[in-house]
Amino acid sequence: MKVKQVMRCNPVTVSPMSTLADAGKIFLNLDVNCAPVVGKNGETVGIITISKVLEHLLAGVSPQENVGTFMDEPPGVVTENTDFAQIAHTPSMERLLVLDQDNRLTGILSRVELIKKVYRSWEETRNELNVVLQSVSHAIVAFNAAGLIYLLNKGAEVLLGLSFDAVGRPVEQILPAGEWLDVLSGKSHIGFKMEINAKRIVANATPIISGRDVTGAVVVLQDLSEMENLILELSKVRELKDELDNIIESSYDGILVVNTAKEVLRVNKGALRFFNVSELPEHGRLSRLESDIALRLDEMVTEISRTGEALTNIYSNAGGQEIMITGNPRYDFERQLVQVIFNLRDLTELQRLKVQIAEAKEEKLRYSEELKELRSKLLTEKLVAKSPAMEPVLELMIRVAKVESTVLITGESGVGKEVAAKTIHSLSTRESSPFITVNCGAIPENLLESELFGYEKGAFTGANKEGKIGLMEAANGGTIFLDEIGELPLNLQVKLLRAIQDKVIQRVGGIKPIELDVRIIAATNRNLKEMVERQAFREDLFYRLNVVQIEIPPLRWRKEDIFPLAEHFLQKYNLKYSKIKSIRPAVYRIFENYAWPGNVRELENMIERAVILSEGELIDVSHLPDQLGQSGGAKERVEIKIREVVPWNEALEQMEKELLRKALEQGKSIRKTADVLGITHTTVLRKGRQYSLLNLTDG
Repeated sequence: MKVKQVMRCNPVTVSPMSTLADAGKIFLNLDVNCAPVVGKNGETVGIITISKVLEHLLAGVSPQENVGTFMDEPPGVVTENTDFAQIAHTPSMERLLVLDQDNRLTGILSRVELIKKVYRSWEETRNELNVVLQSVSHAIVAFNAAGLIYLLNKGAEVLLGLSFDAVGRPVEQILPAGEWLDVLSGKSHIGFKMEINAKRIVANATPIISGRDVTGAVVVLQDLSEMENLILELSKVRELKDELDNIIESSYDGILVVNTAKEVLRVNKGALRFFNVSELPEHGRLSRLESDIALRLDEMVTEISRTGEALTNIYSNAGGQEIMITGNPRYDFERQLVQVIFNLRDLTELQRLKVQIAEAKEEKLRYSEELKELRSKLLTEKLVAKSPAMEPVLELMIRVAKVESTVLITGESGVGKEVAAKTIHSLSTRESSPFITVNCGAIPENLLESELFGYEKGAFTGANKEGKIGLMEAANGGTIFLDEIGELPLNLQVKLLRAIQDKVIQRVGGIKPIELDVRIIAATNRNLKEMVERQAFREDLFYRLNVVQIEIPPLRWRKEDIFPLAEHFLQKYNLKYSKIKSIRPAVYRIFENYAWPGNVRELENMIERAVILSEGELIDVSHLPDQLGQSGGAKERVEIKIREVVPWNEALEQMEKELLRKALEQGKSIRKTADVLGITHTTVLRKGRQYSLLNLTDG
């Protein structure tokens, strides 16, 4: 350290003719204790001190006396660049004048001033050291040779969970004792572990040595969990890097990174195929690669460096391959271009993939149509309709399901109008939306309007306090099935007509119109046209409903459906009641000759009744209601047509043979055939051999 670093610079001087009062003012105003006395030629001729001035003033000397009379001899002289260590311990260092290389006075070195300056420097250093210690995240604890703590930082307070001032306390009160305490004997302990407040701590203990004496020690502690977190963060960064590497390598497009010197920094496998090589030289320049595409990339880097914007080019090689190259600039924090990232895409391959995708879409569309047809077939099969009379009905249902037209389903009670409506809904685009059924004849007339259209709160006495949405609003987005539409009162027909025409309803007691997106399917067993003529049904509503009419034929017109329907209901109620019953053939003969005024509903109820009431595993004629046996069907079940007259015995044989053949076809076994014909098992065997009809085995 040089003298000029600790001296008081540019000291205030006085002349020999200055008064003691002048000197006193300088000492008072500038807080100095001495001033060099400089003559006319600029030489230092002496020095006046504050003690000298006070001494003479107290002795009664006039303040107006000249300084030159009372000044001391000039002190010693030292140059600015003298090492302070050379004069620090000399007795003459009470005061020294400091001269520069031209022997001009530039400062004064005073022991008192030096002490002040050293103290201020020490204070600044201590404060700086304290700030450093407090800002260190590690915990630091220092204690003296007696083991008493004299310093600990904020990190130590947090780590150790201290809620009190630990300065002055024994170190064993805050740190667990151990071999590390022999640090006061001068032995260091590095990386030892301890547990504090359920935390795993790693610590270093180092002695503080002054001369040859150990004056204390310092312990630095670190929470291992912090290190583990850092290791975890580092692991995550590595995982992200590996993930990024995998993403880049798995990209089908080529990815290539180039710096501003046009050196290749990174390239994935997708890009290598455009260069027809297995690898590129590390940090190889684009211009040195023997490839036309490399030259194109070199030109693009130059252009991107000039414009600072992304650039896309189409490159065609000699083989007709088209490659789309996109270069994107990457900048650092100072907006300086550092890299260009290229993406290379094979457009020829892309066009081929587009063709394949288009073909796949066409194939998918074809499969979708086939699936729709199959689904339609399966859904219509659930209707159990095998008769020719139902074929046009099913075809019309499938066709009308694809559009949004209003449908009117007619037919006798029990023919399955609701099943038909549900099938149309299931085949339509609204299949996943609500299907709401409203029986217009089952709801009291005074409640029908509020049930159908809903009502606002307080609309009438007894109404729900919060109001209620109607069934049409509940079906919004889906389908509403208005069964027995012929029973709808005339006053409600007007509101229904508006709902169909405008797709808008209004709740009872409400004023706000509610828009609807709902498909309407209506059904009736009444002749609406006659009702229109009798003014029992609105003509305009009839034509709104009768856009597409589907008439379900009665069961007596489609006898081919009776057997499969009966089997369907038998399986249904066997499963419901945990039975394994079957129906005798004689029962089916009665079914086929019965008029079925209640249609399919009557057949279903009859099967359920027979399953419940019959004993054993067979449903016989005795389990049927009386009206079936009295229907006269048994007399009409055989119809004989005579085309020409033949001998009596020959006619009997032909009739017997034909009857046995039909019975064998229907019974499927000899025993069942015997039951159908009401004859014995042996008779069937004998007659079957006689007419060569026994190609079936006995069941």
